[in-house]
Amino acid sequence: MNELTNFTNLGMIEYSAAIIVLNIVLSFILSIIIAVVYQKTHRGVSYSQSFVVSLVMMCVLSAVAMMILGNNLIRALGILGVFTLLRFRTIIKDTKDATYLFFSLAMGMAVGTSNYIIAFLATILLSSINIFLFKINFGSVIREGYILTVTTNSDIQDNFYKKSFDQYVKFYKLLQIRTSSGEEKEFYFSLKFKDESLREEFVSAIKNIQGVDIVDLITSRDSAEY
Repeated sequence: MNELTNFTNLGMIEYSAAIIVLNIVLSFILSIIIAVVYQKTHRGVSYSQSFVVSLVMMCVLSAVAMMILGNNLIRALGILGVFTLLRFRTIIKDTKDATYLFFSLAMGMAVGTSNYIIAFLATILLSSINIFLFKINFGSVIREGYILTVTTNSDIQDNFYKKSFDQYVKFYKLLQIRTSSGEEKEFYFSLKFKDESLREEFVSAIKNIQGVDIVDLITSRDSAEY
């Protein structure tokens, strides 16, 4: 009975002012590292400054929350429920952003429970893993080359690009053809040039094809999911 009473005890662990300040400062430093790694490895056009600020605040707030909760399991489950509610009420466009939120939350919880070694090593190692995956472009179906987007009118032949591609492109793959309501067609290609110095000449050749309206060439490393 005594063990059950201790398990459900609502009494909190008291922290000294020095420990409280240390935990807040440390969680802030770790959150800055997480936020910087997120900035450096972010791809696409859905970047949000408010999300980066939220990463910092989430880490610090979770550290404070864990100091308030102490070792009380019931309160810990309650606060995790609140964070879960916050997660599902927030629209996150990129699934990777959700992992960074959890990353920040977990490191704040580690600091708040005085697991400093875990917090420090996990932040360094997980940040290094994220940077490594970014550098090798892990998970992308296109490891090198470019993404070409061509917008044409509906009357153009589907093989309009073949002559220019044979002249300038080493290899290519047609990724997608999309037809809009305005009777326009959008062609998406992954490709690699025979000679990188001829990129502008290639783009001009595509633009000069009758029926082509817009040509957009970007590196595959910076391209968004299609």
